[in-house]
Amino acid sequence: MKQGPTRLFIALLAVALVSAAALCWAQSGGQAQNPQQKKAVEQQKQEEQQPYTEEEYDAYDKAVKEPDLVKRAAALIAFMEKYPNSKLQEYIIAGYRGLLFEFAKGGDYAHLESVAEQWLKFAPNDLQTIMAIAEGAQKLKHHQKFIEYGSKIYAQKPTAHLALGIYQTYVELKDEAKETEWALKLLEYPEFNDNVELRMKFVAKYAENDLPKAAGYAQQALKALDIAKKPDATSAAEWNKAIANLKRQCHHIIGMNLYKQNKWAETIPELEKALQAECYDAGYYYIGLCQWNLGGIENFEAAYVSFAKAELLKGSLEAQANKRFVDLYREAHNGNTTGIDRWYKKAKAELNCGGKR
Repeated sequence: MKQGPTRLFIALLAVALVSAAALCWAQSGGQAQNPQQKKAVEQQKQEEQQPYTEEEYDAYDKAVKEPDLVKRAAALIAFMEKYPNSKLQEYIIAGYRGLLFEFAKGGDYAHLESVAEQWLKFAPNDLQTIMAIAEGAQKLKHHQKFIEYGSKIYAQKPTAHLALGIYQTYVELKDEAKETEWALKLLEYPEFNDNVELRMKFVAKYAENDLPKAAGYAQQALKALDIAKKPDATSAAEWNKAIANLKRQCHHIIGMNLYKQNKWAETIPELEKALQAECYDAGYYYIGLCQWNLGGIENFEAAYVSFAKAELLKGSLEAQANKRFVDLYREAHNGNTTGIDRWYKKAKAELNCGGKR
């Protein structure tokens, strides 16, 4: 007997219901779920999807909102130690960096240095942390620590400003070798093209034992002097006096380097430039020696005047200049000094140091 449409529909619906029931049974582990069980399962799923626990979040929230900076530092560090793998770490790090900024802004360099040092165990190569330690150490004059961390920064991000800080620290430590090393680094930066003082350090350093090197730095110092600007705190009179002194020193060193090479004719104009800047006995004395070495009656007579000028200035070379003058004059005048006074008169008439004759 054939089944009608209604009975066929009922049969198919029954199969569907049985299949759905079987599926629910399988998903529930073969047991029917009551409402409480379903709620527990849903809660567990939600907890599995959460990146951090409520306790963890509370610890984070309290740490970043702590108003006392020192306590906040301790709370941030405590969080990192307790939750080393927390998903909230990026926010803790941001809070820590803000904290360092607050310490620096408030001038609390002792806590800036110590908190940053504590943070190194979490980020030993973090440049911002190292920079914070260096800043604190520099302000507190913890010289060795500043050099240690400042050098690490310089290896990654060399700057003229940092090089100057390290150089100045070595100056305070009186470490001459390191001071020289970092002064040379400074000279490589265009920011210091007008720094005469740096170059004069090397002029002084090599003046006694390495005249060619001293003369080279003297040339650099003169170029720097051309573009140097008067400091606001320095008066025009003080500035002009300083410039005159520096020019005299530089041209004298350059001239003496030429003198040591027996370049008499080249030495004279350099020493004359030194004398134009400042009047001093050594300038005239060595010009006199160059003139005598060049030979000829004109140069001999010019040498008399130069030695007489050096003597008249009554400086450290007064006696030496007198002996040279008298000995050379006698050598050219059959051993006597007749007529020598006229050369002193000529020297006195020509000598003009600061308007004084």
